[in-house]
Amino acid sequence: MTVLIPAVGDDITADDSLVAFALDRGTPLYVLGLMSLRERVREMSDRLTWPRGRLYFATMANDHPAVLAELAGLGLGACVNSMPHALLALESGFRPANVQFTSTGTTVADMRELLALGISVNADSLGQLWQWGEVGGRRAGLRVNAASLGGGAPRDRIGVEAGQVTDVVAAAMERGVDVAGLHVYTGTNHPCAAAMLPTLDALFALAEAVPGVTYVNVGGGIGVDYAHNGVPFDLGSLGERIRDCHRRLEAAVGRDITVIMEPGRAMTGPCGRFVTAVTDVKTLASVRYVAVDASVAMFPRPLQHPESPHRIKILRPGAPAGPDERTSQAVVVGRTTYSRDVLGQAQLPDDVRVGDLLVFDDAGAYCQSMASRFLGQREPSFVLG
Repeated sequence: MTVLIPAVGDDITADDSLVAFALDRGTPLYVLGLMSLRERVREMSDRLTWPRGRLYFATMANDHPAVLAELAGLGLGACVNSMPHALLALESGFRPANVQFTSTGTTVADMRELLALGISVNADSLGQLWQWGEVGGRRAGLRVNAASLGGGAPRDRIGVEAGQVTDVVAAAMERGVDVAGLHVYTGTNHPCAAAMLPTLDALFALAEAVPGVTYVNVGGGIGVDYAHNGVPFDLGSLGERIRDCHRRLEAAVGRDITVIMEPGRAMTGPCGRFVTAVTDVKTLASVRYVAVDASVAMFPRPLQHPESPHRIKILRPGAPAGPDERTSQAVVVGRTTYSRDVLGQAQLPDDVRVGDLLVFDDAGAYCQSMASRFLGQREPSFVLG
């Protein structure tokens, strides 16, 4: 169940607010601060800015309708990768002209619907460009495989080889489809801008060889420091490099080019927290296990990405932890019999007890949107405000 809290000028993700929500609504629950989200959008808009630049949000990172409506109201565009998300974006207030569909293996039926809705498409292959033309599409973008650009990105299954782009563009034009833009998925959760820059340099250089290019779409990349022990991602240096690439591209082709930046996780991730309550504590083979009333079915990131664990904090209603409280390592596990139902590890008080609250930071992206009915768990509450 979703609860919208009237704007009061306070951060509803603060510790005392989380305790109040947990006592009132029960656990587990997600809490996302719209005030924090607005500040995050403002920061990204200020630092990732250039003439004819657009900021889009990848709906797969957080598909909550209230979150999407907020972002649409702030003037952002939406990147979607499925028809349900395309329709959800429109229902949430995004205009069709501000939505791009970027996926793989898109069906002809979906292409027809996208064309009727007026949503632009970034195709994953020459075959998809031809199918787009067969249903009446005349302009589309083309996805470029990031690893093939030679910037050090890991190999994945996305897009076409950079060396084949000019041939693919020519073959598409023969079937009546103009390639209007290039899209790249730079990877996920990069800790710094330097990891993305070689790929971006190569993409913009490649765009100079596409005769009808009118936009470049940069997807993914900007990371979240889940452990809170590193250096924050330098948005400014990324913005400066894209501005330089943008200027060179426009000078080379002699016309205006739109540059779309698509930072999904980094926009909403830091704005949300996940709260769950301790239900049991035991020691097995010298390992202390702390069980909670959540599971990886409702909070899936730890299962999908154990390499970037969330920071975990304990809250004790009515009994705050003291500065000298003795702590030791604990494995936080879910309430099911699934052997991989592990939510993380943390230094927790030696006397952690049933009823204590555990809070997972940076839960505003790829958490609630990845939840499933696997393990038969009920849907957590979702509080926004």
